[in-house]
Amino acid sequence: MASNDQQTQQPEAPASPDEAQADHTLPVQGKGDASKGSSRSPKVKPAEDDDAGRTVRRVRLTLASIDPFSVMKLSFLIAIAIGIATVVAIVLLWNIVNTMGIWASIDSLGRDLTGGDPLPFMEFFTFSKFVSYGTVIAAVNVVIITALGTLLAFLYNIVAALLGGLTMTFTDD
Repeated sequence: MASNDQQTQQPEAPASPDEAQADHTLPVQGKGDASKGSSRSPKVKPAEDDDAGRTVRRVRLTLASIDPFSVMKLSFLIAIAIGIATVVAIVLLWNIVNTMGIWASIDSLGRDLTGGDPLPFMEFFTFSKFVSYGTVIAAVNVVIITALGTLLAFLYNIVAALLGGLTMTFTDD
């Protein structure tokens, strides 16, 4: 048998559809202060009615802090995606330039200028070297993007502690 403190009240169903349309706002059942980390806002401000006759609720929330570890994980995944896109773009661009015959044109121009000897730097323009360069650049970018994302999360937390954070308004359109 439950005590009175543990019982919850069920809202009564409206008797008619007109009565259901008359009540546009939902009661807030959460307890606590939003600035202390509760998951529900204690105040719900009904906004103006829209064309359908329903009320749009607006809730103002403040982003007080960001978990740096979560930002690190997310920025790492984004950096991996950017790294893969970098390597794929380098492969595609090299193939386009090779198909257009630009590498052969540069090589023949260099042979004409040097008396038949190949240019010494043309060995750096092979497909395998380009993919290697792209992979190294992608790996460095993964480290840099992950570190910058985490650093920015720490900086945001410091600034939010001083200035109060970022206030946003959400609606249920």
